[in-house]
Amino acid sequence: MTNPGKEFMEKTRYPDYSTVDMILRVPEPPPELPVPKGTKPIKLPNPNRIRIPDMPVREALESWEPVGFFSRSSLTMKELSYLLWCTQGERKLEGSLTNIRNVPSSGERHPIDTYFMVGEIEDLPTGIYRYLPGTHRIMAIREDSDLPFSMGTASMNFKVITRAAVTFLWAASPYRSVWALGNRGYRSIFIEAGHICQALIMASACIGCRVHPIDLFHDQMMAQLAGLDPESQWPLYIAAVGRIEPDR
Repeated sequence: MTNPGKEFMEKTRYPDYSTVDMILRVPEPPPELPVPKGTKPIKLPNPNRIRIPDMPVREALESWEPVGFFSRSSLTMKELSYLLWCTQGERKLEGSLTNIRNVPSSGERHPIDTYFMVGEIEDLPTGIYRYLPGTHRIMAIREDSDLPFSMGTASMNFKVITRAAVTFLWAASPYRSVWALGNRGYRSIFIEAGHICQALIMASACIGCRVHPIDLFHDQMMAQLAGLDPESQWPLYIAAVGRIEPDR
């Protein structure tokens, strides 16, 4: 009987960089998936102009607890913009032309793309969208009022997802990391998913929201819902965001 966990760790040990595609001068993969022709991205509110209440780090950490349900609530476009920027947004280093993101990434490869399913967000129809961090915009993948029910079924968390204001789905394009890091890059995508979800938990606490992380789901069903390429993209992690207390 094989041991997939042991095999994974053995085959992703510190690599022989002489065999890595970057060293072999194989063309670098693009840092983001392209926007399909005919798709008009939606501009998000500027995160630098969004006022968020101050919250001590300790309070943000201690406010998290497992969520069994959400009340019917909604998010504004500013709140969505803030959450996306905190988890995958880009900013410039002072005195440099280089952009960095707000979460760590091994080798600064950023192999993870953010998709999200809208439940209740002002001015956005229910559907699945993708975040474009380079321009802080979003694009619609699919609009369908039944999607919350489909995602709830695929994730075995029906009640939580169907009542969430928004549910994030993080999907990896592993070759972005593997190109520079060899097989070691496969480890980094799972570590990075944890960084992103923790950033979401902290950011959500600042706007009075809770996060329910979900790592058990039907991979194929989730990939089909988001329109992922089964050959090059892996669904990794889900997180539903909502409020315990209803909107007033």
